[in-house]
Amino acid sequence: MIKAMLARGTLSALLCLGAAAAQTPALDHFEAKIRPVLAARCYGCHSAAAAAPQGGLRLDSPAGLAAGGNSGPVLIAGNPDASLLLRALRRTDKSLQMPPGPALPKEVVADFARWIKDGAPMPGQVAKRPAAQELWSLKKPVRTPGTIDSLLSQRLAAKGLAFSPPADRRTLIRRVSLDLTGLAPTAAEIEAFAADPSPDAYPKLIDRLLASPHYGERWGRHWLDLARYADSVNDSVNAAQRYAWSYTYRDWVIASLNADLPYNQFVLYQLAADRLPAIDRKHLAALGFIRLGREFPNSIAETIDDRIDAATRALLGLTVSCARCHDHKFDPIPTKDYYSLYSIFSNLREPAQLPLLGAAAPQPVYEQRLQRIRQAQAEYRQRRHAEMVAFFRSQEADYRKAAADSQAMSNPELEELVRQRQLNLHVLRRWRQGLADPAAVPLAEFEKIYTEGDSNNTRALRVRYNTMLAQAAYDGAPPRAMAVEDLPAPEPAHVFLRGNPNNPGALTPPRTLTCLGGSDQQPFTNGAGRLEFAQSLIDPNNPLTARVLVNRVWMHHFGTGLVATPSDFGFRGDLPSHPELLDTLAVDFVASGWSLKKLHRRILLSTAYQQSAADHPAARAIDPENRLLWRANRRRLDIETLRDNMLLAAGRLDRSIGGLPVSLTAQPAATRRTVYGFVERGKVPGILNAFDFASPDQHAPLRYVTTVPQQALFFLNSPFVLEQAAATAAAVTAPAPTPQVRDLYRRILGRDPAPAESAAALAFLTANYDTKPTPDPTAWQYGVLRGGQFHPFPIYNGDRWQGGYALPAGLFSKAVLRPTGGEPGDEITVVRRWVSPVTGAVSIEGLLRHNQGAVPYGDGVRARLVSSRQGELAAWVANGFSAETRLTGLKVQAGEILDFAVDPRQDPENDNFTWAPIVKAGSQTWNAKDDFAGPAPARPSVLARLAHVLLQTNEFAFVE
Repeated sequence: MIKAMLARGTLSALLCLGAAAAQTPALDHFEAKIRPVLAARCYGCHSAAAAAPQGGLRLDSPAGLAAGGNSGPVLIAGNPDASLLLRALRRTDKSLQMPPGPALPKEVVADFARWIKDGAPMPGQVAKRPAAQELWSLKKPVRTPGTIDSLLSQRLAAKGLAFSPPADRRTLIRRVSLDLTGLAPTAAEIEAFAADPSPDAYPKLIDRLLASPHYGERWGRHWLDLARYADSVNDSVNAAQRYAWSYTYRDWVIASLNADLPYNQFVLYQLAADRLPAIDRKHLAALGFIRLGREFPNSIAETIDDRIDAATRALLGLTVSCARCHDHKFDPIPTKDYYSLYSIFSNLREPAQLPLLGAAAPQPVYEQRLQRIRQAQAEYRQRRHAEMVAFFRSQEADYRKAAADSQAMSNPELEELVRQRQLNLHVLRRWRQGLADPAAVPLAEFEKIYTEGDSNNTRALRVRYNTMLAQAAYDGAPPRAMAVEDLPAPEPAHVFLRGNPNNPGALTPPRTLTCLGGSDQQPFTNGAGRLEFAQSLIDPNNPLTARVLVNRVWMHHFGTGLVATPSDFGFRGDLPSHPELLDTLAVDFVASGWSLKKLHRRILLSTAYQQSAADHPAARAIDPENRLLWRANRRRLDIETLRDNMLLAAGRLDRSIGGLPVSLTAQPAATRRTVYGFVERGKVPGILNAFDFASPDQHAPLRYVTTVPQQALFFLNSPFVLEQAAATAAAVTAPAPTPQVRDLYRRILGRDPAPAESAAALAFLTANYDTKPTPDPTAWQYGVLRGGQFHPFPIYNGDRWQGGYALPAGLFSKAVLRPTGGEPGDEITVVRRWVSPVTGAVSIEGLLRHNQGAVPYGDGVRARLVSSRQGELAAWVANGFSAETRLTGLKVQAGEILDFAVDPRQDPENDNFTWAPIVKAGSQTWNAKDDFAGPAPARPSVLARLAHVLLQTNEFAFVE
């Protein structure tokens, strides 16, 4: 049976590998996450470079993967758990554990599982890597005389096609409004535009929309996809760790686009704002482009790769990270080019104090706490450094022998020796250098000698510091830039032979790509080289930067770019559908002063943009994908636009610009625009994921539009949609059904209902529909005690009650309650309140738990049980341990309140606790964990049901 399964897997693998060229995202994952590991840990034994591939298995080609080895096929494409390769990597079989040496980290094994699940695609072998002069995108763009329409018409006429008739005025104003601001026009705005016969009505509309502050919000979100923006670190160890001032980068992007900051400066500031003399400090926020990507605490090389990948794909449209372990298989990018960029990004650090973007405002409480954490960090490093140096001195004989035995060893052999003898590689290298006291490693190099436990503890201290910093930021600390700075003495990188950082090859000083600057270019000398690299990107002679940006703008207006692979202008990407038009737009874009708003105007004023989306079967038979643009493309709104326009229809949209991110899962819903939602890396809200939101884990060049059941279920059942439907209905003030129906249509669809629609709606309103009964009130309530008064939490955020859409939140501070526990706020008591529905004797049980790490901090929590009738009944303290909270025979009366209250004692740090009490009375049980719930759904009115129906229509969710 297993052999039959493996045989079928081999066939599916061959089919998948043969179709790999079409799977660009999966291939990108292979190049970024899989090939580097194969090169570093597997190719030595399982590739053409091995004298005799061990086990008869080659992993360096699609054919080798499909053939398998002596033990048979190694993978079943699409089925990781049944694949022999993954079993070996997971080491679940004692007789099959690969690769030799240390096991791969869990996150790396998870990358392999994802790759196999995606079909295990791998690029085929190429006989020769093309030269730079052969790649179309590396040739200087040349302007072709003509307009957008004339250049498009030439291609249409060659196929016997022509533009479609113009879209009607109602369609056009909705299309351009949603494109530029993400907000639909009101019914009154639509009617005014449709009734305006003047020839400049449409140009004036475009100018008004471009001048709107909401333009920057709409187009800023497009850029944030490219910049892999998120509001949390969410590395493999510390889930949901908030960045303190991530929002300052998001707000800078929005403000810069609204101000029509020239794109060359827009790029320059994001890479090197701090290297520019006398720059306005507000532009330092642009450095979030570098800082706000993924961080890999156990592998700085992965963090640097993320930054290289984001910069080169977003700005140049080249997949430079594919050259990390070998010369790029398709494009003229040698491995040395990758490590020249590595020289730039590896010589960066976070400033000791993030730069202020405005005036300073002291926060003495937080400053004292931060200083206390910094002191704990310094003391820990000093103590553990001294202990490690003493330990290395006690191993002198072992190191002397290892130094003598390893004189002729290569770097990989040296690594293996260190593993076998359980020595430290950095200390052994100091012995091999003949230093006077090799064991006396400087304190500055502590991270090169610390243990795994030290790594975890120092990371815990760093997380503690960053958590407190974020709490200060969210509690009103003046905004700062998520900046980087160059190291004082940058050091050039080396090629990592076969991807191994401990096996350096050729020296690679900082330079731009040779395909752009030539092989004889001089190394950068200004600090780490960021400023010179940025200047090379925005040089008017750079053939890529303007082309890539123009193509992205075109894509967002038409649905597909002139180059359909917007972040891959290499040989593996698509050729431009209209190369002359792309080049002409790029040349004119630079000549216009790199103005995005001028580019928008030019595109939006074209006949191509203004044409109807109506179908023409004859044209569709010739050009089914509409690559020649014989009509406008009908497009579904993205989730941000859908959500924002539901709030707009309900009259609840908060149009304020900028500020702290807010929760998008809370009830009642936050009314800020979706661009201001909190984006948690690794845990994107389901409302966003269901509608193809860009993953913040990596640069996202476009959103792949899917149609899945979760989308329909969202419209049917989402509390957010139901809430907006009810709010829209509540905003209708007309007293009679007919004007009520008209008002709903105008609010949601921007028009009056047709007679048939009005008749159907009136019939719906007058019908007798059953409604779900209102649920019984729960015995539990959730809130805080402040000044002796109970304040119920106003916000339910997915799995917790809290005081606001972002924490700390005013009088509620950082207090939260979850099903199993929570956290009190600063000088605030958090309360799980039980209102007794019975009279009689009750028993109470539960376990109060508070944890402390290896480096303890805080003084734990105090829990109390307080009766509204009898006063305090019991109290417990927990600090790094647990306490049973048990009472029996407690007599209560119906309506009596029992407060399960927890306060922070003296020190408000590290006050997360678990405590889910259970109350029993006879056969009745109230379990705090099982009974925990959000707000009870309200019974919708019939008018709210009609609003709900209209919000689900294609007319609302699509733009023609």
